[in-house]
Amino acid sequence: MWVASFLAGIAVVATGFLGRDSHFERLKGVIGGMVPDGDADALEGTTAVVFLGSLTMLALVIAMEAILLAVVFKRRVWARWALAPLVLLHAVVTVITADFVVAPGADGILTTVLLAAQFILAAAGLIFLFLPATTTWLLSERVA
Repeated sequence: MWVASFLAGIAVVATGFLGRDSHFERLKGVIGGMVPDGDADALEGTTAVVFLGSLTMLALVIAMEAILLAVVFKRRVWARWALAPLVLLHAVVTVITADFVVAPGADGILTTVLLAAQFILAAAGLIFLFLPATTTWLLSERVA
């Protein structure tokens, strides 16, 4: 589940980055509407920070989850507890990313599905880390 979540998140980041020009134009209109007398260079910079920042946040959360998951596989029980608040942060980042990366209408359906899938899979993976069988496996090395 975790690997599928990572792949879905990476797909969102990659497709978002590759289609950034269309997203920039859409976001320029939104941000320009908020500040109608804004400088063109400031508008361009703000749009880039908002869009690329949201993609970077998603990539960082995925990277942190992957690192902690690697620690879990080294049978460190504390890492699953560190993953719990990180998955909550993942939910917040998913909502923020959806606001800025998902194009309105039919064009954004695939991105929305990928964002939802990557969070749901990460949350399910976290739940599985707290099952009794997983706890037994994590503690089995200490007993042996």
